[in-house]
Amino acid sequence: MWLSCSVPCAKHWIADMAGTVSQWIEYLEALNPQVIDLGLERVVAVAERLHCRRPAPLTILVGGTNGKGTTSALMAALLRVQGLSVGVYSSPHLQRYNERIAVNGEYISDDDLVESLQRVEVARGDVGLTYFEFGTLSALEYFSRLSLDVCVLEIGLGGRLDAVNVADADLTIVTSIGLDHQAWLGDTLEQIAYEKCAIARPGRPFVCGQLNPPGNVQQVVGEREGQWYQRGVDFDVQLHQQSCQVEFTDTKQTYRWSLPVPHIPHHNVATALQSLALLGRLPDEATCQQVIATLKVGGRLQRIDAGHQRWFLDVAHNPQAMSHLAEVLPEVDGIVFSALEDKPVAELLQALPRHKQLLLAGLSMPRGLSVAQLQSLAADLPVTGVFASVADALAYAMQQSAQNWLVAGSFYTVEQALNWFDEQGHGAAS
Repeated sequence: MWLSCSVPCAKHWIADMAGTVSQWIEYLEALNPQVIDLGLERVVAVAERLHCRRPAPLTILVGGTNGKGTTSALMAALLRVQGLSVGVYSSPHLQRYNERIAVNGEYISDDDLVESLQRVEVARGDVGLTYFEFGTLSALEYFSRLSLDVCVLEIGLGGRLDAVNVADADLTIVTSIGLDHQAWLGDTLEQIAYEKCAIARPGRPFVCGQLNPPGNVQQVVGEREGQWYQRGVDFDVQLHQQSCQVEFTDTKQTYRWSLPVPHIPHHNVATALQSLALLGRLPDEATCQQVIATLKVGGRLQRIDAGHQRWFLDVAHNPQAMSHLAEVLPEVDGIVFSALEDKPVAELLQALPRHKQLLLAGLSMPRGLSVAQLQSLAADLPVTGVFASVADALAYAMQQSAQNWLVAGSFYTVEQALNWFDEQGHGAAS
């Protein structure tokens, strides 16, 4: 079943393949499929026309509820340090759409992004595509033209029916499996595991970064004849106060490395190392130590120093991610929190790090919770203040004597915070 899309407001410039990135994004956001089809046939058809299903000789798919971004970022950094050219596709972005498509650590330029979007528009003909499908195809098309050595592709949502899954992968990863996006993926961990682990490929490694995953995971991978590697069985990691001890294998030998305490979740470090070892693309221990010591990822405990205050920004937006955040940042002076309406907000609020002040902020956007809705969900919590927007909450917090602050709750919360700090002239410290 095909989708048909109609966006007449954009036709005056789309017809001539002109337009800016902003105009193209507006066009993509306005795509309105009149028939819903959750299969991959449409995306496969357009990808075949673009000859982009194999975007690089070595292609890695990274799925999971949490940890996709940091695992992908570490693998890309470890591959680049070996002199390999690496493309990374990730989502969502924080401030600019260009962040989704990067080559060797540099975001795609506006001109290159527009050209790639144009190529997808021409190739699709009358095939309907969603916003995410269109963007994914533009990334695959762009990477395919560059003769890259490696592509690291992050699954958007789920896996089995995700547009990224049209790529021919040499290795697939599921970093973690938790309750999120239940409306699309199912209400149980087993249902979600089925969707995520269906990216496994016959005869190729599948790396599971979660301890004790749902019981059906290995069965799902086995049905697809994937080669199973599980944290806690084939590889593992222990975090200590001064070091991170990792054990993993390349099937020929076992490695036991002592690494610096990472700025990203330690279990994602282990997953990345195990994956690259299986592909024969792992640097030596000393090189890995250097990369891990310095790697930082935007929106993951990102630090901003503003006056006398230190701010941490984190995109944690489900209970699993928020609980981990509270482990690595157990206490702060204050928190600015906002969230989307389709998230378990009461659970997120309960999982927050210990704090003295809690500021609730509304999100004026589709799916964003208003401050009144947040107040209702936080009725049993000692809330310091409520604000119509993240910007208003930040402006208030900046006037307080409290020094250490956290901004969390969603990607959009962090996006609005970053935009506000930029406007105030406070750049990211780390």
